Amino acid sequence: MRKTLLAAALAVLMASAVFAQSAKVTITQVAASGSGGSVTIDREIEGLKESLVKKFAFSKYTFLSAKTVNVASGAVGTWDLANGNYLDMKFEGTTGTGESALYTLSLEVYKRTDEGRESISTIKYKRTKGQPLIVGVGKLASGASLILVITAE
Repeated sequence: MRKTLLAAALAVLMASAVFAQSAKVTITQVAASGSGGSVTIDREIEGLKESLVKKFAFSKYTFLSAKTVNVASGAVGTWDLANGNYLDMKFEGTTGTGESALYTLSLEVYKRTDEGRESISTIKYKRTKGQPLIVGVGKLASGASLILVITAE
């Protein structure tokens, strides 16, 4: 009887931990332009320089905005992007614990149309705590490329 009660209490605690799962997600928007020569980068995103230069061949990176929100497991957050499109991000959950925890997120970049919405791209990814996903998502009116840097913890 005692073992049964203990097992039931443990099951309830584990279930509530799964339902209470959430992630702090930061989405940073960066304008990237130019090629050749030395790389210049805004002070707000200086810590991303190595990652950006490794992935892209631009010479200028300009900070546009950053927003951090807590997203519950299964919930969808929507962000307005600097190029007039939108980003829906769904936090699907975490596996593991501590610094080695893997965060799973699904992203969709889309534009709104008279008929509803038109999907531009979708991405599903897993990253360890704080490891950024860096992805180009289109052009800005200025002709610069729009890059998103997304981290979850």
